[in-house]
Amino acid sequence: MRCRRALLLALAAGVGACNFRPMLLSKGPGDATVGAELAAIEIRGLEGDRLGYLVRNALLDELNPAGLDVPERYVLSVRVRSQARELGIQLDSTITRYNLAVTALFELREKGVDEVLIDSTIERVSSYNVSREPYADLVASQTAERRAAELVSEGIGTLIAAHFARQAPVT
Repeated sequence: MRCRRALLLALAAGVGACNFRPMLLSKGPGDATVGAELAAIEIRGLEGDRLGYLVRNALLDELNPAGLDVPERYVLSVRVRSQARELGIQLDSTITRYNLAVTALFELREKGVDEVLIDSTIERVSSYNVSREPYADLVASQTAERRAAELVSEGIGTLIAAHFARQAPVT
């Protein structure tokens, strides 16, 4: 028991000494927080279909969860696509499980500036079972689509937050 406590204290001291800091908290008076930078992002390119709508809403929740009304300083352009791949196939060739892969290609620019801050692609996979009940299959596929959209949005939000955190001065 003492050995575990000593190890835990040593790890905590190591993390404290490595300049670890939370990304979304303010760093001091006058400093812009990563959260404020995320809230200043305008989202473009996700109109038209259900998947785009789901990713857009998840991104709004990810980037600006408090719904702050701040001037938009950045433009996030996102294109998404999905593909369902058969995963579980029985001996009689009946498909019992799918992997839904959602891929998002995105770039972040500062408004009015032609320079690209981030240009990346992210893919997340969500699985779902299928049965011989059409309604259950529809609900399962829509749930997987919503889950994958949330995962893609979290990934995009994390990459952008890490970018802004690297730009912020260390205090």
